Amino acid sequence: MLLHVTSLPGGPSSGDLGRSAYEFADFLVKAGQTRWQTLPLNPIGEGSSPYSSASSFAGEPLLISLERLVEEGLLEARELEGVTVASPEWRCSFEESRTLRERLLAVAYRRFADRPRRTLLDAYDAFCEREKSWLDDYCLFGALTKRFETRQWTRWPREMALGEKEAIRRARGELGEQIDYLAFQQFMFDRQWRALHDYCQTRGIAIIGDMPMFVAHDSCDVWANRRAFLLDEEGELEFVSGAPPDAFAAEGQRWNNPLYDWPDHIKTGFTWWTRRIERQLALFDVLRLDHFIGFSRYWRIARDAKSAKDGQWVPAPGRAFFDGLSRTHSHLPLIAEDLGAVSEEVWELRDRYGFPGMKVLQFAFSNEGSAAVHLPDHYPRTSVAFTGTHDSDTTRGWYRTLRERHERGEPGASDELHRAHLWLGTGDEPEVVPAAIWKLSESLADTVVFPMQDVLNLDGSHRMNAPGTAEGNWAWRLRSGELDDGVSARLREIAERTGRSPALRW
Repeated sequence: MLLHVTSLPGGPSSGDLGRSAYEFADFLVKAGQTRWQTLPLNPIGEGSSPYSSASSFAGEPLLISLERLVEEGLLEARELEGVTVASPEWRCSFEESRTLRERLLAVAYRRFADRPRRTLLDAYDAFCEREKSWLDDYCLFGALTKRFETRQWTRWPREMALGEKEAIRRARGELGEQIDYLAFQQFMFDRQWRALHDYCQTRGIAIIGDMPMFVAHDSCDVWANRRAFLLDEEGELEFVSGAPPDAFAAEGQRWNNPLYDWPDHIKTGFTWWTRRIERQLALFDVLRLDHFIGFSRYWRIARDAKSAKDGQWVPAPGRAFFDGLSRTHSHLPLIAEDLGAVSEEVWELRDRYGFPGMKVLQFAFSNEGSAAVHLPDHYPRTSVAFTGTHDSDTTRGWYRTLRERHERGEPGASDELHRAHLWLGTGDEPEVVPAAIWKLSESLADTVVFPMQDVLNLDGSHRMNAPGTAEGNWAWRLRSGELDDGVSARLREIAERTGRSPALRW
């Protein structure tokens, strides 16, 4: 099942790591499922996106459960009176959630600092020592962001933006209290996440994480590792990331992420990348590498280019990186998101290390020449198959749009609709999604993943993200009680009848 933690029904105004997360794990067991895929757990960024974070190492404080802080003795139950812990709505309110949680997290931190329990303090000290390679910089970055009221570090005083040693030493002394508070937040996130992860493991549920290829310019990753990115002397972007023109974007796409200085990464033995991967694999059982193509080649656009189509493909040293990683890790549980402008080199890189690639059923019926590879009859065993992804419409929404295109007489739409009807065996809208789930489950793919919106057969108003739009994304949320016995029984039947139930595996 694909369900982000913020989409859980428990927690004030957005899902968190409290009771509903454990109840969801229990639901998966009851439904005969063995995998839970999340989106990145890093601090959410612009537009509430988990893919535009202030850090690719840190966790989002909004995910910290206030209920669990009561259990730790850091909050009192009366302080949660009036705080909603089950959602009657299916939209998150991140601003409301942050306002409420920050107030109570500050109370919890004060109690932790003033009268710490020995066992909790020991665990905190161990966490800070274990994660110091990224934690110290992240907490200072967060404290400076608060002081200067912006994450855009190139707008800070020059000596701070460029990390001059004396300025940094002075800031650490002046901002010690705020730095400690941010470290406490990361400790509680890490503690609660690992407890949930352990619970899932005891229940036979593996968690699939998601790691973006690129990072945000206004992030600790770039500020603390400027040499690792293509920046000018003031820290501004020299080039930006994007994609070339295709059927969906005639001018190409300009994503505006900084690009990696790959020669510098080679020189350092890919230290930053290795630490990043290892941090994520410590949190998840399996890791999906978003935009895997970027390890083979990337679309480089000059910062002053008028259009993304003026960019060029540049090779990336993915083979050297994964060769080094393979020498120190006997097993790399990675999934390659090999969608988009994929070349033979990308497939060769994926297959060299045995990484499963992705198949998406919604892509199977288009008039593109490569569409057939997304039909379940063609899936290799080493693949992970989806009805749709967090970036696509819900499958019911996709089908409704396809019918509307056909009714408008759009070129090619009738052929696509005809192929979908033939393969799914139905043209009845309510039956399309159940048919898609069955067909995917009957495929040879080792793993099949269903977004929760498809499990509930929801229309396009419930989609998680619409790429290219700035508002209204990432906020979809389960309502309390939606995952009833009927839903779990249907999923279990599918798992058992297609041989995917844990009880039926060798």
